[in-house]
Amino acid sequence: MDWSIAILITVIAIALAVGRSTWLVDYAVFVFVLNRGLRRIIDYYVYHAFNPFSPISLTPLLIASVMAIFFLAGYRRLPRWAGLIFAYLGAAAGYAFVIGFMTFKLAAVYALGEALPPLALAGYAMVLNPSNSVRDRWIRSFSWGAIVVSVYGWYQYLTIPPWDGFWLREVGFIGYMGIPEPTKMSVFSTMAERGPLAAFLGFSVVPMIVSPKWRTFLGWPAVVLVFSVILLTASRGGLVMALLGTTIFVLVNRGAKMGQAILAVLIVGATAWFGISRMPNTENVKSRFSTLKNIREDGSYQGRVYTMSNGLEQLARTPLGNGFGSGGLGVRINNVQSISVVGDAGYFQILLIYGIIGTAFIARGLYLSWRRLVIYNQISELRTDHVLLARALMLATILCCWLGDMVTVFSVFWLALACGLALGKDSLARLQLRLERVGASTSESERPQLDFNPKPILPQGTLDKEF
Repeated sequence: MDWSIAILITVIAIALAVGRSTWLVDYAVFVFVLNRGLRRIIDYYVYHAFNPFSPISLTPLLIASVMAIFFLAGYRRLPRWAGLIFAYLGAAAGYAFVIGFMTFKLAAVYALGEALPPLALAGYAMVLNPSNSVRDRWIRSFSWGAIVVSVYGWYQYLTIPPWDGFWLREVGFIGYMGIPEPTKMSVFSTMAERGPLAAFLGFSVVPMIVSPKWRTFLGWPAVVLVFSVILLTASRGGLVMALLGTTIFVLVNRGAKMGQAILAVLIVGATAWFGISRMPNTENVKSRFSTLKNIREDGSYQGRVYTMSNGLEQLARTPLGNGFGSGGLGVRINNVQSISVVGDAGYFQILLIYGIIGTAFIARGLYLSWRRLVIYNQISELRTDHVLLARALMLATILCCWLGDMVTVFSVFWLALACGLALGKDSLARLQLRLERVGASTSESERPQLDFNPKPILPQGTLDKEF
């Protein structure tokens, strides 16, 4: 049964990819969001046992593989700078997989299912390079994904579906995430657990806050809904990500969308003020988030400090990294095959998995991406909302790595990055029109100064045909 479902999901993805459909991106988002929830239902009703090796868990990897194949087929059409970015990021993933497979075997394959989708999603989106309206629809897919898991999150919190309670007991999360009784369990919705859910919601709500076009037709109530479920996860990291991402968006983009951010604070703040006391079992939520007032006494904070302080020692023992399978989904797989060696280690989680070499590849790929976004931000015709969003989410993602590995996980950041880096025909047309107007109003002797390198603002080759 589970193999039939996994094959069906993959066949649909192949059909969309063969037709070079932009809807494959939307489809991939929802498969990532919903596959764990679907697997729990199948395990409960069909097999009556939890299967950590369910092929349904591999559907993100299978779809990512389909997207990666079509990305590689169109790789040569990418400009050299874009090819370099994906070469570095892909080399990091390949390196970590080889290192991990030698130790953790099948666990490394399942862990690859978490690492490959963000790269494949970004690569496929770059190759398609659609209109801005399609890119906006892609961003809204994350918004809709956040809304769907939030609605189910409330249902889960109030009722505890039998398949979710069954899963909680099978994986040994009772206590860590409460007990499987209504209002006494932390919400994890259809995701791997509460932490990944909070992270997904925390970043996905940022576009919803800063722009009405990404908020869906549900408007501000959808934003309030997402924030309410972040609270139900009892994971403070999601709240930090949402607030930090929105704040950075306003700061790095010179006050852009400040009105939307202020409105969000007023609406969400007022709703929380009047509504949090009316939430079922609200004392658990209040007690969890009250520790933010004295964060140094919080157990999670102290654990991260301890891990970070011992990170250099661990890295010195394994400078090449432990590879895929040593963290994330591989942790539960390793309970069967081996021993997990990487925990919630913030920045060192990346170093301990990817090693110094793999981390250097990731850093280089992100640096080249940032350089390109800086260039776009300096040219009015290229400064789209997608560029602004990509800049903000990149900084927020890197800063939030204190909470765990937020760089290599599936999030709206990777789609925003692809949408920001890929120049649409409409942007290029506006830029070309401006260059023609300036050239027409400039004497022949002055035109060389308008060459494709207007120093000192832009580097060599900025406006060449590699765009």
